[in-house]
Amino acid sequence: MTHINREEVERRRERLLEEYGRDGVELVEKRWKSSPEEFDEFAEQSRAGYIGGAYCWVTRTAEQFAALTQSMPEAASPDSDEERALLILGRADNGWGVPGGGQEDDETFEEAAVREVREETDVDCEVTDLFRLERVERHCTDPDDDRVNHMLYVFFDADYAGGEIRIQPGELHGAAWFGEAPERLHPATEPKAKEWFGERRVR
Repeated sequence: MTHINREEVERRRERLLEEYGRDGVELVEKRWKSSPEEFDEFAEQSRAGYIGGAYCWVTRTAEQFAALTQSMPEAASPDSDEERALLILGRADNGWGVPGGGQEDDETFEEAAVREVREETDVDCEVTDLFRLERVERHCTDPDDDRVNHMLYVFFDADYAGGEIRIQPGELHGAAWFGEAPERLHPATEPKAKEWFGERRVR
């Protein structure tokens, strides 16, 4: 078999696990199949430096919320222990997920995640931990094509560091700070959302 990006993906994956530790990190292995045309497109992107994507579960504490305007009732003030998580609804998605996107050039996955969150939502954040790694093998549906394209998708915990939500309507249907889990969740976000929002329900 001809492997594309396997060594680079493995090197970066091991660096992340060494830096953040394996405890609490969900390790996911996926196998995707693409038509010859789609596979060629991804293979070309990979040879140009594309490795995968990075995403952030950004949380914001009560003291980081904007002050209420004079017309707002005091009851609208957040509780002192209230936290909210930033979720987005992509144009192509049918559930709320975490902001993020593709890694570019020589970026680390941390740098890519912070940049993508800012570009998608205008919110600044700081990566604090790692909670999910998806290692993907993309295969071509052509049985005579033995190439395998390797990719890595990285999901971080992050703290809010500034900014207020402003989206690009051409990319997102919406973005919001959630105190409770929305009814529809993106599959990759669901395990984290159930854990995080569930912990807050039992407080």
